[in-house]
This record gives sequence, structure tokens and C-alpha cells, in this order.
Amino acid sequence: MPNQTSFQVYNASAGSGKTFTLVKEYLKILLQSTDDYLFQKILAITFTNKAAGEMKERVLSSLLAFSNESRGDMLDMMVADTGLEILVIQNRSKRILQSILQNYAAFQIKTIDSFTN
Repeated sequence: MPNQTSFQVYNASAGSGKTFTLVKEYLKILLQSTDDYLFQKILAITFTNKAAGEMKERVLSSLLAFSNESRGDMLDMMVADTGLEILVIQNRSKRILQSILQNYAAFQIKTIDSFTN
């Protein structure tokens, strides 16, 4: 059976919320899986170092907020978009955050330039 690969491309202009959308989609992928190390199989690519750093920061801060039972817009969106219960999101977030922090080099949010080099 051939290996199936899925790519999602978002094309948008400056200031249109690309970073927010990418972070939201990245979190949905992580949280819908029972694999706490799925982040090692995901490559998110953006244009600038600033955007890549901001994406990493937002993913980590969102997982931390979910883990600490902090209610907010992003958590509400995760519940609505994934159909998962808040407790499931909280527990998965704790495990995923711990896995990312223990394997930070495998947390691949990069620029196009760093990816091609």
C-alpha cells in the first residue's frame, strides 16, 4: 500500500492572519491525534524567522494554556473544530507539550530558506 502524504497550503497577503491560521491548524492536527510525538512528523514552513518564531511561541503558549485549564478563544475554537471535550484537550496538551519540550529539535516550524538549505 502506498504511503499517503497530505499537504495543506495557505496563500494570503500580509496582515491577513496567516500565522493565526497556521497555528490553529497545527494545533488541530496535534490534538486530534493520540500520538504525543506527531509533531515530529509535521513540517510547518513560513517566510520569515520572525513568523517561524512567533508560530512556535503561539503553539507552545496555547498548549500551556490548554494544559492549565485556561479558557480562551483558541480553546473554544479547538473544541468546536475538533469535537473533542475540554478535558481531552487538556490532557493531550499536557502530554504533547512535555513531548515537544523534551524533543525540541524535532519541533519543525521553519522558514522556506532554512528548509531548502
